[in-house]
Amino acid sequence: MKIGVFTIGDVDLRLLYRLVCCLEERFLYKFLIESNCPAPTSAFNAAKKQYFAPALINKVKLSFRGDVKYSLGVTRLDLYSSSLNTVYGDANLNEKIAVTSYYRLRPEFYAYQTGENPLFDRLLKEAMHQLSHAIGLKHCYNRHCVLYYSSTIYDIDQKSSLFCLDCEKKLKKTASYDRSNGYRP
Repeated sequence: MKIGVFTIGDVDLRLLYRLVCCLEERFLYKFLIESNCPAPTSAFNAAKKQYFAPALINKVKLSFRGDVKYSLGVTRLDLYSSSLNTVYGDANLNEKIAVTSYYRLRPEFYAYQTGENPLFDRLLKEAMHQLSHAIGLKHCYNRHCVLYYSSTIYDIDQKSSLFCLDCEKKLKKTASYDRSNGYRP
C-alpha cells in the first residue's frame, strides 16, 4: 500500500524529502511524492489573504491515483477553515486525504523558537496528526502524543512527534493497517 504526497504550490523540496523519510519510519508505509498541484485560485479568500483548507483537499482529490490508499497535501500557503480563522492543516476521513501547511509553523512567524529545527519538527508533527485523522484516528488527551489537539504553536512544540502507546495500538488496529494490507511490524 502507498500513501501519495502532493505539493500544493511552491514547496521547499529538501524539507519535503526529509518529511517523507520520517513519515515512512513512523507509519511503516511507502510514501510516494506525486505531481505538484497548483494552488486553486477559487480557494483563495482575498479578504483574509488565505486559502480555504477543504478546497485544497478537493484539489488533492482530483490528483488522487488509484494505487494510492491515502493522500497528504503539503503546502506553504496560509490556511483557514469554515470554523477557524487559521489552521495548520485539515483532513477528510471519507476522502482519506489530509493537507498540512507550514506557513504558520515557520519560526520567523513567532517571537521564540525551540529545538534545532523548529520548522521541520512542527511540520512533521502536523503532517502525522492530519494524516492520522485521514486514516481514522481521533484526537488524544495525552498532551505529549502527536494526536493531541493543538490550538497554538506552543501546543505543537510541547507534544512529541510520536504516537502514545494507546494511539499506536489504535493505528495498528485500523482495518487499513492489518498485515494483509501492507503493515510492516
